[in-house]
Parts: sequence; C-alpha cells; structure tokens
Amino acid sequence: MKLLALLFVFITFSLNPIFAQKQTLRISTFLAYHSERSLDIKKSLQPSDKITSKFNIKYNTVNATSQLALNYDGNNNFNLDGSYFQYTKGIATYGLGAVGRNWSFSNNTSLILSNNARPPETIYLKLENNFGYDWLPSKAKWSLEVFNGFTDGSLNKSKSMLLGIRTVLSPVEGLEFELVQTSQWGGKGHSTGISAFGAALAFDTNTNSNSNINKMAGFGISYKLPTIIPFRIYGQAIGEDEAGSLPSCYAYLAGFEWANTKIKYPTIVGIEAIDTRIDMTKHKNCGPNTMYNNNTYSYTNYGKTMGATIDTEGTSLALYVGSQISEKLNIKFTTKSVAINDHNWSGHRLSSNRQSGFINTLNVSWVENNISFNGNIYNQSFNLDKIKIKSGYGVSFSSSILF
Repeated sequence: MKLLALLFVFITFSLNPIFAQKQTLRISTFLAYHSERSLDIKKSLQPSDKITSKFNIKYNTVNATSQLALNYDGNNNFNLDGSYFQYTKGIATYGLGAVGRNWSFSNNTSLILSNNARPPETIYLKLENNFGYDWLPSKAKWSLEVFNGFTDGSLNKSKSMLLGIRTVLSPVEGLEFELVQTSQWGGKGHSTGISAFGAALAFDTNTNSNSNINKMAGFGISYKLPTIIPFRIYGQAIGEDEAGSLPSCYAYLAGFEWANTKIKYPTIVGIEAIDTRIDMTKHKNCGPNTMYNNNTYSYTNYGKTMGATIDTEGTSLALYVGSQISEKLNIKFTTKSVAINDHNWSGHRLSSNRQSGFINTLNVSWVENNISFNGNIYNQSFNLDKIKIKSGYGVSFSSSILF
C-alpha cells in the first residue's frame, strides 16, 4: 500500500499537463509533543506516542487531488496514513488511499467509524448531488460513499477486509439523516468471492456459508434550528448484531450544541453522551461486551477500536465550551465523565477491570496566516492498564506550517 500511494502521487504529477488550469501545490509540516498519554487527547497521528511528526505534499488540479503524507512517531514507526489519490467527474469521486473517516453528525466521534484507529487502506466511490425536484426545496441534497479495504490485526492478528456504506439525505436545510453500514469479511480461511461480497454489501449474513461476516449498521439524525436560535441536536444508533437483515442490539450516541457566531466572542457549547453497553435480548442474544466484538473478527485496526474511543461496555458524558477570543486565538474546555469496562471483563482492550472518573482538557490554539500552534493541559483521573495510561496531569504542544 505504501508503494501504491507513492505510485499514484507520481502518476498525478506526471499525467496532468503543466498548463492545466487551477493547479495548486501545498506543502505542510506538523510536529507534536505529549508529556503523558491520555485517552481523550487526539492528535493527527495515533494517541500513544509522545512525539509525532507529519509531512504532507498535496497537489490539486481541476478534477484530480492527491496527497502524500509521511508520518513518523517516537517509536521509530513510519506510515503513509492520509495519503490518497482521487479523481472527480460530475457527481462522482473515485479514490484510493488511507483516508480518515468520521461517520456521524458528531464533530467529536462516531459509534461505527471514527478517527480513533488508523484509517484502513481503501478504494472508494463518493456520489453527491442535489435532488433537483420542484416539489422539494432547492437545497435538498444527498450523498453516498462506498469503500472497501483492509484492516490489520482484526482476524486472528491478520488482515481482513472492511466494506462500508454511508448515505446522507438532507430534505430541507438544517435537517440531515444518515444510514450507515460496515461489514468485516474475507481474510485467511474465508471466502472473498462474489457471493461473499454480495452478502457483505446487502444480504443476510446470519446463516449459510457467509455467516462469518460481521455487520454493523444503523442510522443518525441531525437538526439545526433556524438561525435565530443557533441550536443543533444530533444522534446515532448502531446495531452490533443482525436480525432478519436489520440491525439489532444497539449502542447510542446523542448530543446537542449551541453555537453563536454573532456575539463579541463567538462561542460553542455542547453536551454529548455515548453508551456502548448492550443488554441481553429476550431471545438470549447479545449481552455485555457485544459491541465491537465478534466470534470471527475484532472491530479494530492495528489494535484500536474503529468506533468510539471508550470501546465496548463503556459510557461517556461530555461538556465542552469553546470560544474565539480574537481572530487568531481560540480556547476550549472539555470535561468528560467516563466509565470503562463496566462489566469487569478481563478481555477488554483498554482495562482489565472497571474504571471510572473524569478527563479534563484545556486547549488553546493560535493561528496566523499559514502557521498554527496548539497547547493542551489535561488530566485523567483513572488508570487503563491494557494501554498503559496512568492517572495524572499532562501537557501537549503541536504546531503546523503550511507552505
């Protein structure tokens, strides 16, 4: 995949004529330092490294976009996460690369596909257009994204495939609906033929030869009230299991935010709740530790859950307040009450027993022209032994330059 990414960037630079209109070449660098690890500190790279760096080369033409992202961390690891090539024609965009996705209406995370884990290496198709019907508002629109790619370590520590579909419908301005599905399939010892692909895409996978396939699916909604009341509510429900070709055994995400950009210091205030605990059904299905776990596949990439950061059998309730102090300076405070491994499962990926407490973060960001700087002070009041995070305070700094 690393060689493919380099190849496609080379093709992009080579095949587009030098006289093409609207060409842009942008180079950016990123460097981050974190004194201590914390579950809630997000970086451009993975949250386990004290020092991370990134170098991007992005090249755009009228129809094509490519990016070569070189990532390096303090553990001497190198990857090309964020590298891609894509081509747009009409309403369709075709692409290849390791692209991060956050499939929900939350700006923070998703139950089904978030930025918690490294992005899978995928080929993808995006469609986006207005409806164009006289009986619908002129701003009514829709979009569809489909991808298929590989995850590492999700099948007995080996690779398997991940197929994802997301449709977003916006019948009126401010109102959005989403339907999402991911399917883990293939890998060593399992079929990758047409039948398996069709089952992963659309058919029932509870029985017959394709019963190994692990599907997650659900829906989401976001509604923003008219601008006179700058208030938005959103939610997502994702079923870990499948019953009669429909999702069941749900985990939930819900939140609301108030954003006012017309006051002296533009401010956003939000509350967000997540619950990945699943009860036993009346037919004795699902139950504790069902979310992100499967008899065949682990819902991970490189050991990290592709959904919510708290993993299975967890809860989170967050309050965040952000304000723009000046054109260059922003400040944000977040406090989050978290419970991890609520059922004391020894096989949990984050902790071998139940942990609960608070994560508090104060972030200050400064931007001028093409230079940005971020600083964080954070505290986590509980330990997570499986990922070697200890309670206590930490600081982090990051900076980026766009050339």
